[in-house]
Amino acid sequence: MPGSTIPGPAVGTLAPDPGTRATAVGLPVMEQLECEEGSSTFRFGSGWDLYLSGVDGLSPRSSGTAETVITCRGFPLIQLTKSGRTVAAPDLIARTELFHTVPDPVAAVQKAMAASLPPDGQRKAVGEPTVVMAGTLALACRHNIADGFPMASCFWADYGAVGAIDYFPPGGNRHLAMVQAVERTKEFAGTALRGAGTR
Repeated sequence: MPGSTIPGPAVGTLAPDPGTRATAVGLPVMEQLECEEGSSTFRFGSGWDLYLSGVDGLSPRSSGTAETVITCRGFPLIQLTKSGRTVAAPDLIARTELFHTVPDPVAAVQKAMAASLPPDGQRKAVGEPTVVMAGTLALACRHNIADGFPMASCFWADYGAVGAIDYFPPGGNRHLAMVQAVERTKEFAGTALRGAGTR
């Protein structure tokens, strides 16, 4: 794994660059989830929400708003309660950006996680990251606490895209299991990326 400094042992080996790139991000096909484009109306607030950061050095494929945001919900809806108020939350909010090339997906995942979940940030990391290589996909997931709620956040990259996915707590009170976060992230990236243009 070139450039890998993500803490924690990695599972798998990253495949070589095939030379093709996704040309669009569409709605993923995910088991038991319904997805729509756009941000959820649910917001933690400034400093708590997860954004895709650490990708400033890469050349985006779009000259306009490059980031695509997708929200997915399951049934029953996740209910979060704070200060006597209960609100419905999505199962996940995903942010994806396409690039002409991501020369080192492992390094891109490392930078995205470090920038989005810094040690001195509002969110507090729990445990070590789970790091997985699956074909051309590198991903790292980590449990964290956002405004008192147990979240699981995954960062992924291939040779032409980088993404961040925030998984809300099932039942409103426990972290999504790492194995589920990893599988859902692979499912998201595998079905949301569309087209196969050359770089």
